[in-house]
Amino acid sequence: MTSSPAQSDPLVSVSSDAATSSKERTRVHSMDVLRGLVMVLMALDHTREFFTNFSGNPLDPQHTTLLLFLTRWVTHICAPVFVFLAGTSIFLQQQSKTRGQLTRFLLTRGLWLILAELTLIHLVFSFHSPWDVQLLEVIWAIGASMMAMALFIHFGVRANLLLGALLAAGHNALDKMAPASFGTLGWAWKLLHVPGLVNATGMKAPLVIVAYPLLPWVGVMALGYAFGSVLLRRREQRIRFEMRAGAAMLGAFVLLRWCNTYGDPLPWSVQANWWRTVLSFINVQKYPPSLLFLLAMLGLAALLFSAIERAEQGVMIQPARAVLEVYGRVPFAYFVLHIALIHLLTLLIAATSGGDWRWWLKEFPSGGVLSGHPPGYGYGLSFIWCMWIFVVVCCYPACNFYGQLKRRSRNRLLSYL
Repeated sequence: MTSSPAQSDPLVSVSSDAATSSKERTRVHSMDVLRGLVMVLMALDHTREFFTNFSGNPLDPQHTTLLLFLTRWVTHICAPVFVFLAGTSIFLQQQSKTRGQLTRFLLTRGLWLILAELTLIHLVFSFHSPWDVQLLEVIWAIGASMMAMALFIHFGVRANLLLGALLAAGHNALDKMAPASFGTLGWAWKLLHVPGLVNATGMKAPLVIVAYPLLPWVGVMALGYAFGSVLLRRREQRIRFEMRAGAAMLGAFVLLRWCNTYGDPLPWSVQANWWRTVLSFINVQKYPPSLLFLLAMLGLAALLFSAIERAEQGVMIQPARAVLEVYGRVPFAYFVLHIALIHLLTLLIAATSGGDWRWWLKEFPSGGVLSGHPPGYGYGLSFIWCMWIFVVVCCYPACNFYGQLKRRSRNRLLSYL
């Protein structure tokens, strides 16, 4: 009896052991490694936000430094990879769940993630209650996109590829449509496409800030779902596809960016010197993610994915793969844990250094990370990088314990975390 491509590939778990959960039987370990890598990078961005002494925009090519720009820019890859791989995971779950089961799971897990964004995530970011300000970021985008995917999975791979490409590539054509043109439904257009303040009820509180408008992120998740079919191929075929797709996306990025015509509302321009011009060229819009932003980040992610798969047999790289996989298997738990730890460290350091530690217990715009930092507070990049490594290392034991618990447990509630 001939084995399937997945069964003959060490990167895809398809154990027939009855004690192994259906989720483990269809798990692609290279996905966990890539997810773990970007989660480690995500901690760098949040550490910078809480500890930086820089008051301006770190991506402003005229006023930033090269290292500060790169410290911020490299973390751009995190959200697209999270959302894309969430779509891929949905496809893989479809191999072990009926379509009805998966539909119910996506609706309930999506709703749970939105509620978690409004409560738990808000709490660890602000340490403040009651919540007069609500910030809709990546967890909201993933949850709402999952609820949309509860419908999209019924359309098949090709339809998701088309819908995903249409939303990701075409949403910039809607940039000139202002929320005011929708009248009383202008708040809905902000949720879908325009970042900023939302007040759907006309009340003064709570204040809702949309950082991740939904349309392009649904497109990214649908593209990730379509990519899931590639992971059923043999490893050599996957690697070729990932390399070609990555090169094609980066090539399209360079061409479209050079033309300065479509794909990003922020045109690049010649700066005072060549390296600042390069920074201007690669500085593309994340909120919402422009077509050029997605081409650059997903293109880099595809090349990283192919490199991770190529390195599967490398003895020297195995320890790093094992560590990254630990983080990648428990993304939600890591997300909550590392933010809470960074916030606690910020309070501790501010208090012991005689700073305004109460600032970090206030709500926007009176204080907190959304308001920047208090006068005289902050540290340079060397301190930020050291704190970043410290936070990631401290999170490892808890993530490893929880990951092993998830693997052993049959409790369905753990799948929501």
